[in-house]
Amino acid sequence: MGKGWSWLFGVVLMATFLIWVVAPFFGWWLPENISTYGQGVDNLFYVILGFTGFFFVVTEALLVYAMWRFAARPGEKAVYTHGNHRLEVFWTAVPAAILIFIAVAQIGVWSDIKYRSRMPSPDITVTVMARQWEWRMRYPVDITRFQFQNEGDRETRERQARAWAENAEQDDVHVTNQIHMWAGSNVRAWLMTRDVLHSFTIPNLRIKQDTVPGRTIPMWFNAMRANVRFNDIDGRLEEIGDPRDAWEIACQELCGGRHYAMRGRLYVHENQDSFTAWLRWSVRQQRSRQPDLAQGN
Repeated sequence: MGKGWSWLFGVVLMATFLIWVVAPFFGWWLPENISTYGQGVDNLFYVILGFTGFFFVVTEALLVYAMWRFAARPGEKAVYTHGNHRLEVFWTAVPAAILIFIAVAQIGVWSDIKYRSRMPSPDITVTVMARQWEWRMRYPVDITRFQFQNEGDRETRERQARAWAENAEQDDVHVTNQIHMWAGSNVRAWLMTRDVLHSFTIPNLRIKQDTVPGRTIPMWFNAMRANVRFNDIDGRLEEIGDPRDAWEIACQELCGGRHYAMRGRLYVHENQDSFTAWLRWSVRQQRSRQPDLAQGN
């Protein structure tokens, strides 16, 4: 086939590259960001994509050129060379420099998301218990009980919040596969698992945190836009805004035979009054059924 292989590889790779270029115009891109710190995560993604995309194009172009330039030539014998030390040093130093740059660039974003000392005082505290195959959420009736006003009070409140997360109380509000908050509220979630590894993920909030057996892991988020309001008259959640704003909670760790079904929804209420009305309605519903809440999680 001679140089035909170079043409085949070149056309396929060019088509792949063009699909990547036009993908954003067809909606084949990152899910819409609604998180306060999501833009920082996206910027890191674009930086890494820029580096990897550039070197992918360069590498594949050189590969196709080599396939065309040095196609099989009967009667000629290839020349064996041991290598070029300068070239080897160059292609080792450049990736190392890029990795160091990325490692430094991500510190600010990572600290804002993951460092407990940078997490703001919570407007809402919720426990998320993962299990095969669902998410079980639990709210305190008094959502303000773990707020802190200053750094001196932070350690005490966080210790109390962890103790509450690990020990259910009789009047806690229990829901399954649902996170409720209001737009602009700071949510502190305490993540645990009852059985195996799971991965709590809300793509639109740029959250992905593995659950680890035996550990209670704090995380926080703040959604900037609402997608529901609560109708206190008939106890219904009414969707507002774009009908496509059905923000998903997913598990991104293969956790068993029904991993695919481990899905939930993020409900961002339009204001605190709507959230409070939902919380009070949930309390009334639970008390009317008289569940054994102490064993809920």
